[in-house]
Amino acid sequence: MVKSDSSTSNQVIKTNDNIISNRQNKFYPSHAKQWNSNIGMSNINMHYSANNSKPSHFSIFHQNILVRGVFHKVDELLYSIAPIFPQVLCLTEHHLREDELKTMKFTPYTLGAHFCRQSFKHGGVSIYVSSNIQFYPIDLKNFNKERDLEICALKIDLSPTYLIIVCIYRSPNGDFKYFINQLEVILNNIYKRGIKLILCGDFNINHFDINSRRNLLESLLASFNLIGTVTFPTRISINSSTLIDNIYIDSNSCKFTVRPIINGLSDHDAQVMELSDLYNSHPQTHYTGCFK
Repeated sequence: MVKSDSSTSNQVIKTNDNIISNRQNKFYPSHAKQWNSNIGMSNINMHYSANNSKPSHFSIFHQNILVRGVFHKVDELLYSIAPIFPQVLCLTEHHLREDELKTMKFTPYTLGAHFCRQSFKHGGVSIYVSSNIQFYPIDLKNFNKERDLEICALKIDLSPTYLIIVCIYRSPNGDFKYFINQLEVILNNIYKRGIKLILCGDFNINHFDINSRRNLLESLLASFNLIGTVTFPTRISINSSTLIDNIYIDSNSCKFTVRPIINGLSDHDAQVMELSDLYNSHPQTHYTGCFK
């Protein structure tokens, strides 16, 4: 079992707080996260309704955790999402082998679906689900090809509503033709009317640029009524600011908001989507981007 050093984690958290605060104020002034050093794991609130039968709001978190992977970042990651604690965490480039991923303690979450590399280093995708939510893994192992398309998915039971959540990583050096062709096959197999479909991940396609790869991806996803919801940069460096991570959703499926979370755990900023009106049979779309 992987166990993080809490004293080291606290030092990292304190060191990063000033950096994070400065970046939030500079790049995302309207979404500045209020940090609370007194937040603990006992304060977890999964936003369930009064009868505790189903969540009143449902949140999905995605982050490329590239720098050092997730191995030594469990405490810091949980701290960064408090007090929201989304019901689903999607991680790309977790860097772990199968045995490491399956034995890593990530309370209060359960490993729901994953892919780990065997030939190349790093990479990988995983989806964690709040322990009190019922889910069913979707077998996509035959579509995985390291670097070209790393993907996992699961179906979440929020009866009478069902969600299918897909987590994707595509290396910038991967075969784009394989990626786009296999993604179309997957979507044709898992897309069903009446089930809310959400794709998130690091696509390594800069959505700030107009180019053929972006157009092909968006055209494919639009054929399944999926639109990109992230409008803010997800990877910021000294020399560049790019939008290469995204969350796609059926724009008519429910109300949602999307915002960044800057936690200093990676050179990618995280994104969190909050869904509401999940149980409305004819919901109206509501979108709030970072700069709106």
